[in-house]
Amino acid sequence: MIFASDLDRTLIYSKKAMGEAFGSTEVIPVELYQGEHISFMSPETARLLIELSKTALFVPVTTRTIEQYERIFYIRETFKPKYAVTSNGGNVLIDGVPDPHWQRHVAEALTRSENAEKVIEAFDRISSPDWVKSYRHSDSLFYSIILERENMPLDVVEDFRKELADMRWNLSVQGRKMYLVPDGVSKGDGLLHVKALAGASRIAASGDSLLDESLLKAADYAIVPRHGEIYAAYMEAGLYTFTDRDGMGAAEDLIAKIADWFALPAEEEASESPKMR
Repeated sequence: MIFASDLDRTLIYSKKAMGEAFGSTEVIPVELYQGEHISFMSPETARLLIELSKTALFVPVTTRTIEQYERIFYIRETFKPKYAVTSNGGNVLIDGVPDPHWQRHVAEALTRSENAEKVIEAFDRISSPDWVKSYRHSDSLFYSIILERENMPLDVVEDFRKELADMRWNLSVQGRKMYLVPDGVSKGDGLLHVKALAGASRIAASGDSLLDESLLKAADYAIVPRHGEIYAAYMEAGLYTFTDRDGMGAAEDLIAKIADWFALPAEEEASESPKMR
């Protein structure tokens, strides 16, 4: 059994994202950056995840680069994940080391999308210092762009999203960041590679952004926090199962529900585990 989960705004939260209910309570620091703790987990989330990890293989799945993922010391030291999917699926780590077989697979898949230089040239035609602060080509796989979110022209960005689709690239906006990601870099594909490596039969997954949809679709059971891009896009469509709470409380809800699903007899899982309703 595998529990595959996105990290930021799914299991771990910045001070701004954790929610009012946790603003004045004790939380566990999980990430250290430039001498400061910048991401946190609730004690109940940690307890539930430790319990779940006794019976299921916990696989962190993140858009973060390898370097950014390694800053999350709590997950590395507490859970010592055998496998992790980073760089939005561009890298699969085995005991912390990138799998060269997967890197070759991704390199071949990238040839089917438009060249990265042409994509950023197209983005430069719509960008402005009014709303774009900086960008970088993360792990030489996708673009990570820092935004002034309140100044972002929504209609221009939506038109650009359609232009990107013709290039076989995707666009996702999460908080103050925009990601431009080629089709060949997919969390779901990375997870399925881990499933094969581990010889696992069942997957439960969670995530909050549109970049997590491939992850959710690769799972047998999926649950989404009551916040973020997927919730905003589908909250009235009845397609996904959402947690009862938003913010840091969503992490507690989703692990509890996934533990309940893993505990079901196999014949009951089929009726209880639609990824989308």
